[in-house]
Amino acid sequence: MKAMVIGLDAASPDLIHRWIDRLPNLAHLSKQGVHGILESIVPPSSIPAWQCFATGKGPAKIGNLGFTYIGRDRKIKHGSTTPSMRCIWDICSDAGLRVGVFNVPGTHPPYPVNGFMVAGFPIHSNESLSYPADLMKRLDSAIGGYEVDVPLTKPSEMRGGEVSFLLEVERLHRKSVESAKLLIDWFRPDLFIMTLQGLDMIQHHFSHYMREPQSQYANIVRHWYVEMDKAVGEMRKMVEGDTHVMVMSDHGSIPTSTSFHINEFLRSRGLLVGNHNGGETVANSGSFRRIRELAMKHVPVSIVRTLYNLSPRVISDKFTVSAEMERVLRDLVQSIDWKRTLAFSTGGHGAAIYVNSASNGGSSPLATRSDIIRRVCNLLGELTDPISGEKVRPVFHFREKAFRGPHQDEAPDLIVELFERDQKIQINPRLGSRSIWNSSPHFSATHVREGFWALTGPQVRPEVELNASILDLAPTLLSLLNLEVTEDFDGHVLHTVFSQPELS
Repeated sequence: MKAMVIGLDAASPDLIHRWIDRLPNLAHLSKQGVHGILESIVPPSSIPAWQCFATGKGPAKIGNLGFTYIGRDRKIKHGSTTPSMRCIWDICSDAGLRVGVFNVPGTHPPYPVNGFMVAGFPIHSNESLSYPADLMKRLDSAIGGYEVDVPLTKPSEMRGGEVSFLLEVERLHRKSVESAKLLIDWFRPDLFIMTLQGLDMIQHHFSHYMREPQSQYANIVRHWYVEMDKAVGEMRKMVEGDTHVMVMSDHGSIPTSTSFHINEFLRSRGLLVGNHNGGETVANSGSFRRIRELAMKHVPVSIVRTLYNLSPRVISDKFTVSAEMERVLRDLVQSIDWKRTLAFSTGGHGAAIYVNSASNGGSSPLATRSDIIRRVCNLLGELTDPISGEKVRPVFHFREKAFRGPHQDEAPDLIVELFERDQKIQINPRLGSRSIWNSSPHFSATHVREGFWALTGPQVRPEVELNASILDLAPTLLSLLNLEVTEDFDGHVLHTVFSQPELS
């Protein structure tokens, strides 16, 4: 194998540094090669961050703006990976290299490559999860049923709570690692790219226990960093010493303080107006959600998992939380008075705010777009968290800089990340609660842009600390593989990591 990429979703450089003495494989990679902070995209969401890594291009250049979002036509959109994006595995495949793509978020449905592709979450139907299609039958047989996700991704909604959730994450993790090892044995790819999801799931729901030393879960986040390090060690044993090995995260993780209902805030300031439903759609869906959650707490996890794996999407959308954000956005579209609304938000790990321009049927002429953005920035810049009394620190990302490319017009006009002290405020886009602040955020940790990366191999200098952009990694890997790096990349080849001149 020429190169292996091991993605650790949401791995935090701060926590890796804190626990490096317990992480021998990451410590070895850092010492033998280059490592540092990896700056993710805006906003730091797994989709399209993994696609931006794989293409070396920003979201607006590849036309992938997120897991689920509202288009300018007010229809729900889903981000996915397509051959036209020209991911690194497409380029290598076309060059005659045998490639393997495993469990990368946003790769469903899988498509033909010179090698194989096993789709990562989210799964939008019960169609084939692999290319070639018959590979999934072989993988299912080998590991006792391949699994893509933990369908109930919140311990409080699961029968057995935290204990059941941890068992499900462990189950998924072990199957992922074993699947990856089998696929390497079966296909012997030249380039293998995989991701492991456990850290993201654990940090989302257990980070708050790090501040509760008396809890039985106080060290569970650390435990999972150790588990991921062990997985890196297992994967390293699958390759020879002349293989370039990269470990990376699509973004980092940080504890949350409170939850901020961005659309309720915009409504309270006269920028968003509800329609005649007045949020009734959201209230009704909330009632259904509470009934579903109550029912799910009494259904064995094994049955929920089976339903998730076998049911058509219309059922899985109703009885799992996998499509929760889509339900929220559908409700939002139905609850807004589009003729009188100036701005709205689809939430996310940074508040994605859209100006409702006249060209899209809204009330604000294009000439006032900058005025509305300025007004939103001023309002968010004056925020104080009423629960903690802390002044909120906003970080603004404007469309013209964060989203460059032919799909810029589809992108949010503004992305806002809200911080207080060393924590981040979770953004909630729901409309209908009439409450702006909530002291019980859905997640106990959320995403930040600061991720981690390390790279080692025969052409890489040892003991180099170098911060980089996630967009730099694909062109750098292509250079290591002696393939042409075109001018179409937004990222750059990291020439300083090479121990000898590149051959391409």
